[in-house]
Order: sequence, then structure tokens, then C-alpha cells
Amino acid sequence: MANNYDGEQPTENNKTPSTLADNGLTITADETANLSVQDLTVLERSVRGQVSGLVGALHPNIKNRTLNGTSVSRLDLRLHPELDERARQMPSMDVAISYRVPFLKALIDPDPRHHRDLIEELVQTNIPLQTLAIHLLCPIATELGNYWCNDDADFMQVAVASTRLSNIVNHLTHAGPRPSVPKTEKRILLARSRGTKHTLGVTLVRMCFQDLGWIVDGGADMEIGDTMYMRLSARSYDLLGLSVGRLEEAIDCKEAIERSRSEIVTENTKIVIGGAAVLTHPEGFQNTGADFVTRSALEAITLAEQAVG
Repeated sequence: MANNYDGEQPTENNKTPSTLADNGLTITADETANLSVQDLTVLERSVRGQVSGLVGALHPNIKNRTLNGTSVSRLDLRLHPELDERARQMPSMDVAISYRVPFLKALIDPDPRHHRDLIEELVQTNIPLQTLAIHLLCPIATELGNYWCNDDADFMQVAVASTRLSNIVNHLTHAGPRPSVPKTEKRILLARSRGTKHTLGVTLVRMCFQDLGWIVDGGADMEIGDTMYMRLSARSYDLLGLSVGRLEEAIDCKEAIERSRSEIVTENTKIVIGGAAVLTHPEGFQNTGADFVTRSALEAITLAEQAVG
């Protein structure tokens, strides 16, 4: 297995399995046949450690909530957001739901032509981006996590499907339908922690707020740090959204929130936190000083609408 010591830059010939996984690349069956047992172990550990964060595969402490007198778990809501009254009001909901099964099959299918055809078909349907995010893309990401946990697909299939899903979200963000509502003066700043290895959730939240007509700054490329603080001090934001990737970053998150609130211009800014760490360990972020702790894009936009109007 090639090593990258002394500042050597990885090339196509000397990239390790871990490096390939970190960069969202995939390895063909022929290439895996040439890997040693040790290399395959490193690859699987890398994918297991990262795919779960990408697709929300971990489901500890799933608590129920009541909707219309019926107990519904948070996992049920991630798989079937149509159970939520706010989500049922989204236009073209039924059309988006009808794509779940074929789209998931296309992501798993070794032939890439199937999911490429579906991308173009989705763009032509003009389903609002918010509806696509909540009723199609988020449930698919959760279902990929179930595939992983239940061994319904091997780790290479889930890794490839997850990479395809991320690419599709990025494509729809730029090539999808225009926002379904007129632009407003509401403004949100999105940033992620250093430990957020995968940014699908941030991108989906960005997609939703853009479709709601919000002015969205930052996103998957903005790390919590000096650039974010400069943005906050330069103008007022209605909402600051932080995505946290690891439980160990809870203290850093609290410090970031405290510093964010120290600016006079952020006096009326609401702060919401989410991300993989919040999804799996929500109790660890209750005392960070955030106004809202959310575990889904649907929760984020619902709470934002209630707080900002």
C-alpha cells in the first residue's frame, strides 16, 4: 500500500483506500481484487466511519412524538415526513414520494445511467426544491443508513450510492427549479464544524431555505471560524445555522455561539444547531446556548418559520 510521507502528494497511483474514501472517489471491483486484506480493512473502516455520518445511519435513543394522537418515532418522520402536517402542505408532495423507490434502486444499481436519467427527469418535473429535499432526498439518505445497519447492501454499494446522492443534491441546487416563493429579506448564515466530514445535510438545509425565498450565505464550504464571525459582524442575520459533526465538538460549539452573540448586530439573531453529532447525541447539545437543537431539515425550517415569521 502506498504511503504519502514527506509531503508527497497523492496521485492516482499512490492514493490509499482511506484517501480515496475521503475524497468521495470509488474503487472498482478489479481494483479491490488487487488490495491486500489490510488495505480492505482500512477501506471498510473508513467507509463505515464516514457513511454513517453522511446518511444518518445511527439510530440510538429514538424517541416518539405525537402527531394527531398517534405516536410517531423520529426515524419514522425521517423516512416518512408526510406524517408531519407541515410537510404535507408542500406542493407536489405525492410526485416526490412516487420517486423514492425507483430513485433508491437507481442509486444502488451498478449502472450509472439509471440515476442520471432520473436526475434529468426530476429537473423536468419542476418539483420545488424544498419538496424534493424533504420528501425525496432526506428519506433516501435515511434509508441508505438502514441498508447499512441491516446489511441489506455491502459497504461499497452504500458508499457509491451516498456519493451519487451528494452529487445529485449539488446538481439540483444549481440546475433545479427556481424558488417556489418570491425572495424575502430574511437572511440565514450556514456554517459547519471542522469535524463535519460530510456536508449533505448542510446542502439540503441550504436548498430548503433558498426555495423558501431566504437569502442564504455560507453553506458546506464555510467552517465555523474567523470567516463566519466576519460575516456576522458585517451584517445582520435572522438565523445562524451550525452543523456539528462530532460530539467532542460540543464545547467548541458552545464557545462559537457565545462569541457569535457578543456582536451587537447579532442581538436578534436566532441560532440553530444540527448535524450528525446532534442527530445521534442531542442531549449533549442542550446547554450550548442555541435557540434550537434540530435533527432534520424539516425541523430546521419549521422552527425558523415560527421564530422569524
